[in-house]
Amino acid sequence: MDKVDFSFRGIQDMCRIHYRDIMERKDIKRLLLSRRVRFINPWGKFDYAYFGDFYFDGDVMMLITKDKDYVPYHKNDQLAHTLLSTVPVIFAGVDTKLKDDVGREIFTGDVATYQGYTSLVRYFNDAEYPGLAGDNCDILFEGRGAIHKEGTAFVNVNPTMFKEFNPMIVSWAADAFCQGGPSFAEIGEKASVAMDAPTFIEGTSLRKKMQRFTYDEIEEVLTNDNTLTYFRDCEACEEDENGEPCYFIFADNLPDYKVEKYYEIPLPDKGDFIGDMKKVFNEFLIYAHSRPEETFVLADFKGIFHIDSNYKFKVVSAFDEWYKYNIRNVILPRWIFFALGSLHGIGKN
Repeated sequence: MDKVDFSFRGIQDMCRIHYRDIMERKDIKRLLLSRRVRFINPWGKFDYAYFGDFYFDGDVMMLITKDKDYVPYHKNDQLAHTLLSTVPVIFAGVDTKLKDDVGREIFTGDVATYQGYTSLVRYFNDAEYPGLAGDNCDILFEGRGAIHKEGTAFVNVNPTMFKEFNPMIVSWAADAFCQGGPSFAEIGEKASVAMDAPTFIEGTSLRKKMQRFTYDEIEEVLTNDNTLTYFRDCEACEEDENGEPCYFIFADNLPDYKVEKYYEIPLPDKGDFIGDMKKVFNEFLIYAHSRPEETFVLADFKGIFHIDSNYKFKVVSAFDEWYKYNIRNVILPRWIFFALGSLHGIGKN
C-alpha cells in the first residue's frame, strides 16, 4: 500500500480519489489504515468516523449517516438520491495511534508538550511520524521522551465553520514560535479548556430542536408550516363543478379546516396493495428527504383500508425505509412506528 498522508489536505485528497467508492458506500476504512477521524458534531461535541463515512464539500466535512441524532441536521447534498443523511461537521483531526504519558489518545489538532515545546500536533508534509508544528519545520515524535497532551486547539470555535470551514483555525497553537507570540505555558493553559470538548464563542446555541415524528391525532402536528400528505388513486373517478378531475383520497379523519400545503402520493390499483404502497412511499421519501427544511405529515389510512390488527404487520413493511433511515421530516401515525418496532424486535434481546 502506498504511503498515507494523514494531514487534513491529504485526507481531502483521498476522499476525492475514492469519491465513487464513498458514494457507493463501500467499506474502505482500511485505506486510512482503519484510523478514526475526529470531528465536531452539530451540538458541539467530539465524535468519530472512519474513512468512507464522510466526504468534503469544499473544506466542510460531510458525515454520511442514518443515526437518529444526526438526521435532523441533514443537508441535501451529493447523496440526495438516497435516504442517507449528509450532515455538515467540523474536521478535528485523525488518530495518530500514539498515547501521552497518562494514556490519553493523541489526535492531530491536539496541543501537546514534547521535549520542552508546546504546540499543535500535526503531520508535516510526508513525514512518517506526527509532531509539533513549528515555524518552518516540525518537531517529530520519534520516541525520544514522553508526550503530554495539554488539550485541543478547538477553542472558541465559530459555528459558521459548519458552513465554511477554515483549516487555519487551529494554527494559533504554533504562535509561540513567532516573535512576540504567547509562551508555551499560555498556549497549554488555553488548550486545556477544550481537553474533552471544543468550546464555542459566547452566545451560540447549537442544539437543534428535535421535532415529533409520530402522532396520535393529526391536529397535534399539522400546522400551516407543515405539508399534509396522503395517498390517492391514480385515475380520476369524476369531475368537479369546474370540470376538473376528482381523485379518491385514501385518508382518515382529515382536518375540516383549510390546509395551506399538501402533497399527494398516487397509489395504483394493480392488485399488489403492499408492494405498490412501498414503491410509491419510497419515491415520496426520496422527495421529502431532499427537502430537509420542509415537514410532511402523512394522513392516517388505517380505517379507510380496513386494516385490522393482524394485517397491519404486513402493511407496515411498506414503511420500513422510513424506520431504517430515521427520516425525521416525515411524520407518520404512531401505530406504524410501534408495529415496525415490534417487527424489528422479533428475535432480538
